[in-house]
Amino acid sequence: MKKQRYKIGIDIGGTNTDVVLVNSETKITAYTKVATTREVNDGIRVGLKQIMNDTKIKGEDISGIFLGTTQAVNAIHQRHHLNRVGVIRIAGHHPQSLPSCYSWPQELRDTLYVGTETVDGGFECNGDLITPINPPQIRKAVENLQKQKMESLAIVGVFASLNPCHELLAKEISQEVTKGKIPISLSHQIGGAGFVERENSTILNAALKSVMSNVFKNLVVTCSDLGIACPIWVTQNNGSILDLAHAIEYPVLTISAGPTNSFIGGAKLAQIDDAIIIDIGGTSTDIGVIRRGIPRQCLNNSKIGGISLNFSIPDVCSIGLGGGSHVTIERNKVEIDSKSCGNRTFIESVSFGGKQLTLTDVALALGHLDIPGARPKNVTLSHRGCKVVMDEALRKIYDLISNISPEERSLPIVMIGGGASLLPKNLLGGRCIIPPYAHVANAFGAALAEISATVDTVVSLVEREKVLEDLRQQSIQLAIQKGADFKTIKVVDLEILPYHYIPNQMARVIVRASGSQIAF
Repeated sequence: MKKQRYKIGIDIGGTNTDVVLVNSETKITAYTKVATTREVNDGIRVGLKQIMNDTKIKGEDISGIFLGTTQAVNAIHQRHHLNRVGVIRIAGHHPQSLPSCYSWPQELRDTLYVGTETVDGGFECNGDLITPINPPQIRKAVENLQKQKMESLAIVGVFASLNPCHELLAKEISQEVTKGKIPISLSHQIGGAGFVERENSTILNAALKSVMSNVFKNLVVTCSDLGIACPIWVTQNNGSILDLAHAIEYPVLTISAGPTNSFIGGAKLAQIDDAIIIDIGGTSTDIGVIRRGIPRQCLNNSKIGGISLNFSIPDVCSIGLGGGSHVTIERNKVEIDSKSCGNRTFIESVSFGGKQLTLTDVALALGHLDIPGARPKNVTLSHRGCKVVMDEALRKIYDLISNISPEERSLPIVMIGGGASLLPKNLLGGRCIIPPYAHVANAFGAALAEISATVDTVVSLVEREKVLEDLRQQSIQLAIQKGADFKTIKVVDLEILPYHYIPNQMARVIVRASGSQIAF
């Protein structure tokens, strides 16, 4: 008889860290929730230990750990723990019409931006040099930024996505000048052709380097102490996975992993391929659409924290509404604040002996849920007042749903997250589904993340279909080598960046294939 093997999915949220144990039939067999700790690994350790103690599984029974985290996007929104970033633009004599971090929220710009130095080099759209690269100029630029106390460096070359050689040389020189003590991000490795969005993404990536390094620096040791020696993966924006080293190197690729995991996990739990997903946590509510089991992506340039970026992320509408949301009533006006008790909801809420009225208190008073140890009678607000508060919460959610296209508003609604049970069961005429394990859908979605492989190369497209098919097959073979099940692999991304006006139809082609982890 084949021994049962398991995957562990972990979601590190701002309020809770959820851990689920998933068997080889992709069924949840155990789960736990622990408060997210200041030192993230402490919460992970507690969750893993509890799962292993409750189920009696051993470290050798675990084939992989899959982590989703909101630490990167939370750092952007809260302006915490961000590196101070210096920027080197390799742009030759091209006029600089827009300064770096143009149109960013001023507070975020002031928090992380040091300054920009423009140096010779870069390429025209047809592949010609703007000007030759100038190494002494680059050394001087790095020294200038060091004097401004930069903690991380972003290097951005004009059309570097088509030819990265100048960025790579600038990195070598910068490492020499800084003696390897400053982390460096290169724009061509983040992707995309548009200069402004590519620069924005690279600056954010550079700013987040310490955040991700701190989150995962002790994770391998934590797992080793528990006798777990399996691969550790981090989920990224597109629902596939990165190894730890790549997640630390490219943290910007994880900023929307939270909603991606939630939506995929929620749809899978409800056994529905097309749905509206409403994820209610302790602090916020996210709403998105799943089509054919995949989160719908933003059609235009994506934005995080008011910053235009150059890669695809799930199309998510969010509001500050969750179980810990502060509720105030002044002059007969109800307000559900974007402030939240977060992971202290069960301490600071009125029903738990605290002084802050929260949405959880209101839901308890209305009988929408029952939490052991809660004392709903502590809520002094009248039943009618509680109803008014809940109606306001529903109005906010209805407003979010109204942003969804008319043809999709009739889709089934799947409610997930720890706050899913706060709302009345007859929401939207009973169209809502709260599937089993809805409160750990994020962690379950992380466990479902697929293995992907990317081929990024410059080729002639004179024999277009043959060349593209060869590249598709290369990406598929790479995914198989990484451990993806060949039966599930599909090409999920194909990007062509042509070299205009160059003979032989030369272009940079990026192909990504993705598939489920091989049966374990």
